[in-house]
Amino acid sequence: MSSNGKELTWSEVGLFALGTLAGAFLGILVLSRMAAAMAAQAPGFWFVSRAGGIVAYLLFWFSTAWGVMLSAKGLKGLVSKPVSYAVHNITSWLALGFAAVHAVTLLGDRVVPFSGTGVLIPFAADYRPFLTGLGTLSLYLGVLVSVTFYWKRLGHRIWQAIHMLSYLMFVAVTIHGVMLGTDSGTWVMRMIYLMAAGSVVFLTVYRILTAGASPTPVLAK
Repeated sequence: MSSNGKELTWSEVGLFALGTLAGAFLGILVLSRMAAAMAAQAPGFWFVSRAGGIVAYLLFWFSTAWGVMLSAKGLKGLVSKPVSYAVHNITSWLALGFAAVHAVTLLGDRVVPFSGTGVLIPFAADYRPFLTGLGTLSLYLGVLVSVTFYWKRLGHRIWQAIHMLSYLMFVAVTIHGVMLGTDSGTWVMRMIYLMAAGSVVFLTVYRILTAGASPTPVLAK
């Protein structure tokens, strides 16, 4: 069993399959909760949105940090190249999936009502449009980066420039979460935001300082 000419071990295949199943299970669980809350028009609908947003942020963080480590060859020797790229790709799409759940469930919120326009169009929401717009913008940036992951025909410079938007996406979604999240004042979320932002900054600085030793561009495949 191989990918890009390199053999995969059965443990790596098992890890890949386990992660896929776990992601699918979490996605189905959140969607089922969302459907039940929509049907009942329950206050719990808001909790589904917050849960989806938190899970999405954690996945965005992991995907961004993993991508920086991947570009800096920090995973070399620890995880095979095919599995490294598969993890990066899968976590990116899972993050987008939970972010979509977070956005769609806002339509069922009865405390702060959102319209389809306010959710889909950046900075068009009635409620704190700038901060809400940052969340929408980060979702679209994530889709752009994830889709172009496969489009090498764009040319290396364009491809790299688009993938550099991952940093803008991460900054936007962090500001969105810190400033707009109702649970941002809790010590747990404060620690999450601090560790997420701090780790990405640290890894980015490390990538820049070691750039001379490796020709691999940031977040490039």
